[in-house]
Amino acid sequence: APAAPIPGQIQDNRARFQVNVGDVTLPDGVNRELLSIKYVKTAGGDPVYFIQRLQDQGNTEIDIANFESGTSYSVQVKLLVRFGGRLLGSAFSDAVTIVTTETGSPIDNLQDTISNFQASSRQSLDQARDQKETLKSQIIDVENRLHEVTTSGEEKIALLNKSTSNNFAGLQQTSNVLQQSRCHKDGIEFWENTVDIIATVRVNSMSECSARCADTDGCAAASVEFVHSGSQITSRNCQLGRTRNGAYFWGQKNHISTNLFCQLSEASTIDTWQKCIVKNKDFNGGDVPSTVGDGFSSIEECVAYCQRVNDCVSVTYDKTTKKCYPKDKRNGNQLIAMNNVDSVNILCLSANRGGRDRCTKEGVRFTGSLVSTSTRDTFEACVAWCVNLDGCEAVSYNSSSRSCEANRKRLGDSEQAQSGWKSLNIYCQGIQHF
Repeated sequence: APAAPIPGQIQDNRARFQVNVGDVTLPDGVNRELLSIKYVKTAGGDPVYFIQRLQDQGNTEIDIANFESGTSYSVQVKLLVRFGGRLLGSAFSDAVTIVTTETGSPIDNLQDTISNFQASSRQSLDQARDQKETLKSQIIDVENRLHEVTTSGEEKIALLNKSTSNNFAGLQQTSNVLQQSRCHKDGIEFWENTVDIIATVRVNSMSECSARCADTDGCAAASVEFVHSGSQITSRNCQLGRTRNGAYFWGQKNHISTNLFCQLSEASTIDTWQKCIVKNKDFNGGDVPSTVGDGFSSIEECVAYCQRVNDCVSVTYDKTTKKCYPKDKRNGNQLIAMNNVDSVNILCLSANRGGRDRCTKEGVRFTGSLVSTSTRDTFEACVAWCVNLDGCEAVSYNSSSRSCEANRKRLGDSEQAQSGWKSLNIYCQGIQHF
């Protein structure tokens, strides 16, 4: 096991740690691949696990941004290594204890400022109304003054709300950077057999290449080649492939590669995991042949393994045997109650990650690839139905008729402009623009 993580900067609900995984001695042919992080309140409670992919074989840093302020936590790490076709885990390290500060996060403080300002504005409006009742002779002046106070207050509240939105956008950008660092392979080409290359297209950036993959039926991974003339980049060629890590990794200068299914799950929040994990349920049947893994400490580690397994769209994790069962159906063949077993659908993690406004096409109906139809009260319920329906890659929804249409193609056979409809590719939400 690695040594206990070394605390660095601790501020509000965030903490940074140095992890000396490079000091762990490994036999020849064994490579460091993932780091499993576990933390729990020292006063008691359920432990929280998450996975960080290692970028190289040396020491690394981890950031945890989900602590509560003014709280004592115990933090441990565990090294996962690759040996041939197996992923093996060490024991957890010794625990290190930290105590977060009580100053609160910047967004919480900003929200308090908005609340205080709203309360102050309401008090000013109440005083203006009292003056209107008692000073009848000056009613016109009072009404003008009330209008001025109201307009000024609304403008200031709008400015503060905009500031809050910008802060949330900053946090989302940070999440995207974490996702990029874990899922993008710099200096690596995912080499594909010719039959597994869907298309090669010109793009302006890696994020555009990822978006093309998300919108392309059958695409599981993408590689960008940066073509140079001297010191200038003259073009960027984006290769879209069917296998998640290509036929094999090929060390190539001026290449960046990404696994679409890594991006779908890697930056999910704790709330998203809690919403998507089905506790004490087995996704029975639908196993991807010859892919059962063992030695896993959590369902998060099991999902990280699924990212690399072609055709894997969900997993069942047995907490007793520490085995991970990749599935090629989103809920297996049937749902069976079973103690100490948890399951999760990866498409659920993608659909609940955020970005729905960015990915929704208003006034558009996907046509020509209909799988099934249903009646749903909301667009969100329509998306949730698609997530759990094998073969559904996109939805179209009409709020007036409450009609929900599942499509087998990510953008349908065609996109028709139709009033009252909106459509969504469920893979789009897992992809963020870096």
